[in-house]
Amino acid sequence: MRGSQETPAAHEPGQRFVLNVIWNWLGTIVSLFIGFVLSPYLIVKLGADGYGVWAITFALVEYCWFFDFGFRSATVKFVAHYSAINDPDNVRAVLSTVLLYSSITGCVILAGALAVARYVEHFFRIPENLRGSFQTLLILITLSWCLGLVFNVFNASIEAVQHFEYSNKASIVSAIVRAIGWASALYLGYGLIAIGVVTVLSQAAGYIVNYIYFRRIFPGQRLSPRFARLSTLHEMARFGIHTFVMTISNQLRNAGAPLLIGHFLPAAFVGFYNLPVRLLQYTVELVGRLGIVTNTKAAELAARDRSESLTDLAVYTNRYCLVIFMPLAILLGTHGPQLLTLWVGPQFANQSAPLLLPLLVACVIGVVGQYSAGMLLQGLGKHQRYARSLLVEAVAGLLLAIVVIPRWGIVGAAWLAAALTVLNRGIVAAWLISRTIHLSFAQYVQSVYALPALAMLPVLALSCWLRSTILPGNGWAQIFAAAVLLGASYYGLAFFMALERRHRALLALWIAKSWRAPAAEAVAPV
Repeated sequence: MRGSQETPAAHEPGQRFVLNVIWNWLGTIVSLFIGFVLSPYLIVKLGADGYGVWAITFALVEYCWFFDFGFRSATVKFVAHYSAINDPDNVRAVLSTVLLYSSITGCVILAGALAVARYVEHFFRIPENLRGSFQTLLILITLSWCLGLVFNVFNASIEAVQHFEYSNKASIVSAIVRAIGWASALYLGYGLIAIGVVTVLSQAAGYIVNYIYFRRIFPGQRLSPRFARLSTLHEMARFGIHTFVMTISNQLRNAGAPLLIGHFLPAAFVGFYNLPVRLLQYTVELVGRLGIVTNTKAAELAARDRSESLTDLAVYTNRYCLVIFMPLAILLGTHGPQLLTLWVGPQFANQSAPLLLPLLVACVIGVVGQYSAGMLLQGLGKHQRYARSLLVEAVAGLLLAIVVIPRWGIVGAAWLAAALTVLNRGIVAAWLISRTIHLSFAQYVQSVYALPALAMLPVLALSCWLRSTILPGNGWAQIFAAAVLLGASYYGLAFFMALERRHRALLALWIAKSWRAPAAEAVAPV
């Protein structure tokens, strides 16, 4: 693209893909570490009710994604497409149009939040002493979301040209600022409002870094409302409407259960439900970053008419996501209650541990095993059926949760969510992908799941034996030792069982080069 200092073409395609995945992992590892360290402190300082109010607020604000209407995904799609064919004028039109729409929409949403904040609390069972904090926190988090609606345009542009190293550097800056700010505010005795202010400031720091990197990649790109086009808005809306259905379906699915729990049960139970969900979201993100890279990679392959590579992209991305995630799934399945007790204490662990099994099953089959399904379909612009299936899942989940939660509480909510996830994002998504890449459903499912599952069985048996004998998980040292043993055992088996021969050769070559480089430096003459 003209004016860009560095484009994906400057790197060998496979190298760029791997580099993007590595940077996505690094960004996620930082967030995972910060979340893992800060969550217990947040719970202790805020208390069960305060943490529940915090979870309710974020679940409620997530519904603002309704007003995105799929324009962020459309930005990624069209900037990736026009960059691949070297058309900077259309890139300018896309970005100017989305910025104008996002700015107007953000102002409207913030005004709406200011008007209704005082009335929303009556839907939830929030303790009297936290109602004022809830109103203020709701406005602060809405402000943060509205800023994100505008400035994520630059983040989407960076991802569209596959410079994930820049977008992840921005997210790392934001996460570090947030962690330091939260820890300081809580240590000084402040509560919900203070950490809400820190959240806004940390997000703003990330947006500034994103904009700096955007200007580095697009130094000559001029953005102005006069470059916005109604025709561009219509074109993006036609693409984005299906992504919008996917997005709002995901928000209904993710935020629906916590909000209904907050309505039927005391606020503390929202925190009990949210804790294992967040734990799995953090860890799934670590492997799911492969799927995010798949979105832009699929758009690039489609633009360059390289459809023959899509089958490998769909199969191997999902299979290797499973391979990466499986040792953690085994550890959580056998040592999960002990890990939760050590992490957040017995009060939360006793309530949250029963949710791990159904949520783990759903993660392995319907999330990790098909993480790139929606991303790949989005990148190809063939996600219409998948969007509708997600909407059906979300609506069914909400309606059934109204019946399930009052009778079976948060455990029932977890099993309901797991069943719907496996049915839709495990089975239906696999069927849609198999049709797109022209494989039979059975062949596709076998290609993704069979080999990682075969490698899992002996390691699961080992983990059960460790749990009942020498490593029951009575301390962090035992949890860490079990994790190392399970990881080494599974990855050793998966290297020969689940990796394709050419991928084994590439991995072995990379490991050999990584070992030789430090050795060469050590013996180099001074």
